[in-house]
Amino acid sequence: MLKNLKYIFLMQIFFAIFALNFSAAKVSAADEAPKDSESIKNVVFECRVPNFNSKSYSRAVSALFKAYESQVGSKIKRGKKGKVGLKVYTNSGPGLATPTALVDAVIEQLLKRGYKKEDITIVDMSRRKLRDSLYLPKLSALRAGAKDNYRGVNVADIESNEFFDKKWYYDNPLMPKSVRGAGVTDLYNPELRKSYLPVPLFLTVDFWINLPVVTDMEGLGVCAAIGNASIWNMSNNERFLKQPSNASMAAAEVCAIPELRDSNIFTILSYEKGQFVGGALFNSRCTFSEKSIYLSANPVALDYISWMTLNKYRRSFGFSPIDPMPALLNYCKELNIGEWDTRKVRRQIIPLPKK
Repeated sequence: MLKNLKYIFLMQIFFAIFALNFSAAKVSAADEAPKDSESIKNVVFECRVPNFNSKSYSRAVSALFKAYESQVGSKIKRGKKGKVGLKVYTNSGPGLATPTALVDAVIEQLLKRGYKKEDITIVDMSRRKLRDSLYLPKLSALRAGAKDNYRGVNVADIESNEFFDKKWYYDNPLMPKSVRGAGVTDLYNPELRKSYLPVPLFLTVDFWINLPVVTDMEGLGVCAAIGNASIWNMSNNERFLKQPSNASMAAAEVCAIPELRDSNIFTILSYEKGQFVGGALFNSRCTFSEKSIYLSANPVALDYISWMTLNKYRRSFGFSPIDPMPALLNYCKELNIGEWDTRKVRRQIIPLPKK
């Protein structure tokens, strides 16, 4: 039995290293990071707001965009592909979804920088939950003739399987729990190992923006920027939710895919509402709100801040903290996704413009 456990452990390490089984030519020819990537990843911008209405979001997001542009020394502008992806989070339903006012403010800034609404695509897992969270019109509105988009912006749902490329998937040996004990033919079906990635977030865009919310999650510990870009950003993800011991490594490996990582320009994380207990299942009694909006090209630093915030509220409400620090953060650090160490990451407060 011990020998078998050692064998399984060694095989997990082996697959963790070699599981990024995409188009071989594309992965082996990973693009070098931009020269300014290290400096921009060493800063987290924070803008504090008096409230979370549309006006505050508009002013804050404008200031954060400008702060990012000032740091990198160039303006965000329309590129050769002329498309942008926005990855939102709606899996917990309307009670704990990416605020539409934040998305509106981001779209506003993109329009000012040369994009049109039809150039932008909002992406998340479920069309039903996107609809419930107001990113798509109600079915009654559709029957009345409304277009099935978000105020003229395209909406793509991962569960439809319409937005994948067969060459782009994450390969992990963990099988869905439902097929364990099934026939040999099903158990060795290579499709069961694959999690496909949404093309509108990296193959067809100039860049994409990550717009998560904060919650806890078994396996990851903290689910925010990294979780939204990985576990909640691919097909066949239920295998990692049902077997959480594999979730952290899978999330880190997905975020390390060069094409997905390098096309993610930054994350904007609003603290309008987060949840400190209960995972993805919304519980209004376990939510918090702080009047801050963060922007960073370093998702690891944002998740570290979120982990500290979750523990603050967990302690104050009598729950055990998430301890030790989630392994996810160190996995991501080792894969050069970002740094969590506060001695190396600078937090910069950006004043909210008066107008």
